[in-house]
Amino acid sequence: MSTPISRAVFLKVLAGCGIAAVAGKLALDAPYLKGSKEKIRCRMLGPSSKIGHRLRQAAGNEKVSGTQSTRVTIIGGGIAGLSAAWWLKKYGVNDFIILELEKEVGGNSASGSNPYGAFPWGAHYVPIPNTESLYVRQLFEELKIIQGYNAAGEPIYDELMLCHEPQDRLYKDGAFHEGLVPKRGLQTDESAEVARFFELMLSFRRATGSDGKQAFTIPLDLSSQDQNFIALDSISMSQWLNDNNFKCKPILWYVNYCCRDDYGSSTENVSAWAGIHYFAGRRGTAANSEPNAVLTWPQGNGFLVEKLKAPLKGCIRNNLMASAVKQKGNKVLTTCLHSDTNEYSAIESDFVIFAAPRYVAAHVIKDQKQPDTAHTHSNDFGLSYAPWMVANISLRQLPDSRGLAPAWDNVSYYSDSLGYVISNHQEISTRQKPTVITYYFPLSQMQPKAARQKLLQSTEEEWSRIIIEDLKGMHPNIEKDIISIDLWPWGHGLIRPSVGLIWGETRKRMKEAKGNILFAHSDMSGMSNFEEAQYHGVEAAKMVLEKLES
Repeated sequence: MSTPISRAVFLKVLAGCGIAAVAGKLALDAPYLKGSKEKIRCRMLGPSSKIGHRLRQAAGNEKVSGTQSTRVTIIGGGIAGLSAAWWLKKYGVNDFIILELEKEVGGNSASGSNPYGAFPWGAHYVPIPNTESLYVRQLFEELKIIQGYNAAGEPIYDELMLCHEPQDRLYKDGAFHEGLVPKRGLQTDESAEVARFFELMLSFRRATGSDGKQAFTIPLDLSSQDQNFIALDSISMSQWLNDNNFKCKPILWYVNYCCRDDYGSSTENVSAWAGIHYFAGRRGTAANSEPNAVLTWPQGNGFLVEKLKAPLKGCIRNNLMASAVKQKGNKVLTTCLHSDTNEYSAIESDFVIFAAPRYVAAHVIKDQKQPDTAHTHSNDFGLSYAPWMVANISLRQLPDSRGLAPAWDNVSYYSDSLGYVISNHQEISTRQKPTVITYYFPLSQMQPKAARQKLLQSTEEEWSRIIIEDLKGMHPNIEKDIISIDLWPWGHGLIRPSVGLIWGETRKRMKEAKGNILFAHSDMSGMSNFEEAQYHGVEAAKMVLEKLES
C-alpha cells in the first residue's frame, strides 16, 4: 500500500462533517447491516468471476455468428493491455481491438465513485519511478505528471499528485505515530535491530553485480544476474530474516506487513529476493520531493486507466470474453463470448497480445495441431494467486485522530488487514465533508484455495461485520459514521512471488511467444504492480511492431 518511509511535499489536514448537502444523494439497492445502530447499506460487487469460470466449460468449437479482422487483438484491458495499445498507437498502428471481460477496463487498477468522491478498487499509487523505468517516465511526461526537469536532470512532478503529508501512520499502544515502522515502546535492542535491517536494505539498494547492473531494479528484468543476488530467490524471506538474526517482533511484523502489502502473502511464502526488492528496488528521486515519495489520486491508479483509455475508445470492446485463441497458419483466430447476449463471434488477426492473467491462458489458448480439443498450456505453470477483499466505506466524517492527524495510509499493528487509505486525501480543500476510505484485507493467513472459498462464500453482511470490528480497534466510534460499505472480492487478486519463481525456469517459459501469440501481464514478473504490467505490455507491442515491419 505504501512506501516504507513517509515522504511527501506539503501538509494537508482533512476533517469531516457537514454531510447535509449530500446526505440524500446516495441511494443503494443493497441490504442493511443487521444489528447496526445506524442503517448501513452493504453491497457485494466485484469482478465477473461467474462469467470467467465459464472458460472451464468452453469446448472451443462454439457456434460463431460472425468474424471480423484486425491486425492486432489485445486480450485483457488491464494496465498491460492498455500499455500495449498505447505503444502501438504511438508508433502508428491503430488497427487493433482490446477485448475486456468486464464492463470497464482497468483490471486491478479499476476504480469507482459515489456522491462523496472517487476511489480505487485495487491499486492506488505508483512510486516515484527509477531512472531505468523509462516507459513509466515517458508516459508520465506525456500526461504532464512529470512537468519538466531541473538542471541536475531530476524530474519535477505535479505537486497535486505527490502524496500529501501525513503520508502514513501506524496505530500502536493506544495511539497513532507517523510512519509504518513500529517506533513506540521499543527496547534498545529492538531499535538497534530495526536500524540494522534498514542499513542492510540500503546496501542492497546501492549494490551492483559482477555484470555491472543494479542488484534490484524496476522493471525487475533489468536486475543483475549475479548469482550472489538471484540465489536469494531460492529461499523464503522468513528464512533470510532468520539466517540474518532478525528476531524482534517489530521488524518481523513490519517486513511481514510489507510482503502482505505488495504481494498478498506472508514472509514464509515470498522469496527473499522479492522481499528485499520491496525495499531495495525503489530508488526514484525528484526535484520537488524527498526520495521514496509516491504518486496517488482519489481514484488510485484508475486515474492512469482513464488517461490510457481516453484515446482508445473506438478500439475497446467491453463485456467480451476471449474463450479460445487458435493459431491458423499465419493468422490467429480469437473466439469471443458476448456476456450480455450470450452469443459468440470471432476476430481474425495477424497477432494476439495475451494481456490477461496467465492462469486464464491454460483455458483459452488452443493447440495448433488439435485446435478444437487440446490446450497449448496444459497447466498454468503452478502459479499462486493471492485472494483479497477491498471495501470502500463511505463515512459522514473522518475517523478520530488518536494522536496524529489522519494520514493517506492508516494501519494497525494489531490487525490482519492492511488498514485503509483516505481517498480524498489529495484534495486541496479545507471544507469539511463526508469521505470514502478504501480498506484492504489480504487473506494471507490461509492457503489461497481455501481463502478464495471463504472470500466468495461469505455474505456482504458477514464481511461488513468483520471489517467494522477490525476498524473499531483503531476507531472505537467509527460505526456510527458509516453510511455504506461496498465490497469487492478479488479471488485471484495478484500473483505471489513464491520461492524460485522470479529467477527460475518457470518465468522464462512464461515469456516465450507461441507463434503469433505474445504475452503481456505483470504475472510474467512474478509480482503485480503498475511498472511491471506496463513494461510487459510495451515489450509485447514492440515485438509486434518489429514483426509487422519485417
